[in-house]
Amino acid sequence: MILEPLLNLFHLSLHFLHYITGVSLPATTGPNKVGTYDFFITDTTRNDVFAPTHEYRRILMTLYYPTTPTYTDFQHSEYMTAVVAAYYESSYDLPGGTIKRITTNSYYGAPLKSRNVKLILLSTGFGMSRYVYATLAEDLASHGYMVAALDATYDSPVVEFPDGKVAVANIPENTTMEEGTRYYDERVKDAVFAVKSLSTASLTSVIPGVGAKGLKVEGVGMLGHSLGGAAAADAMAAEDSILGGVNLDGSLSGSTATNDLEKPFILLGGEGHNRTNDETWKGFWDSPSKGWRRELSLKGAAHLTFSDYAPLIEVLGLKHLFPEETIEELVGTIGGLRAMTIQRVYLRAFFDKVLANCKGKLFDEAAPAYPEISFI
Repeated sequence: MILEPLLNLFHLSLHFLHYITGVSLPATTGPNKVGTYDFFITDTTRNDVFAPTHEYRRILMTLYYPTTPTYTDFQHSEYMTAVVAAYYESSYDLPGGTIKRITTNSYYGAPLKSRNVKLILLSTGFGMSRYVYATLAEDLASHGYMVAALDATYDSPVVEFPDGKVAVANIPENTTMEEGTRYYDERVKDAVFAVKSLSTASLTSVIPGVGAKGLKVEGVGMLGHSLGGAAAADAMAAEDSILGGVNLDGSLSGSTATNDLEKPFILLGGEGHNRTNDETWKGFWDSPSKGWRRELSLKGAAHLTFSDYAPLIEVLGLKHLFPEETIEELVGTIGGLRAMTIQRVYLRAFFDKVLANCKGKLFDEAAPAYPEISFI
């Protein structure tokens, strides 16, 4: 798996933070300040097939949303919780407090600006944490969306639940296709259950600023990276309320790899990943779907360009501290900050189109301002 060398690089790189007073995630570009809140749900209709003991499926997510002017009364959200950060620091022998030096743009527990929300689900890459997509999530929230970044229990590296229970990933070292499919299936079910839970007033009334009436979800989209991108497609097929989705560089799986998907969908691949060499993308593209769709390629991007790793490696000044081929294999040749800027623009334009009925032209033809994006 490409994930393991990246994690080794990322955690090794964090040693350098010991000598830096602080590093900030890229600033958001929208007019709103951002609040965050950890939201926990339990699906009592299914057991967790990956748990070492009998337990219901439990799902932890971080909500990112536009907040009110009182956000200044709250502290910046931690990049990772203390328990999750300690897990990483212990596992990779990092100095204590290393991860705490990364500053987010959001404020934990700040009140939601309005209970009326346009919701975007975010599903992570296989074996990755919800925390490492904060840069994308914060920016979408600054433009008025609520983003629910879901951890995949026993798939994400470590998940700390409100009752203190910690679920550590138990992914087999050499995951077979059959085993991978089981993780995939649970992600799809998690997404569908999350939509229903976030539309239930009795649950969502606990979110700061929402009140007893709970959220009023006015539209739902979905975004995913790698395995999460594939899960976005099948979750859309399974849940009518999910109106459109984006797959960031993930091979498709399940029914949507070959069957119709009558909803707007984007395939955004790294350089060299497209339907000419990914049979799952070709099957999806060749299906007789009547849904609006686009396939885009980001020049210079590798598989993990679509996460916080690329911009963090850049802002930490680590490009010249590792072999060039190692960096290129993991996060590509495009600059991490430039890659994040482009992703933010295209993702926002897509969700503006699907959830806010905006009439932009970004997906009609190549944009001179973003020559790194090509239409396949």
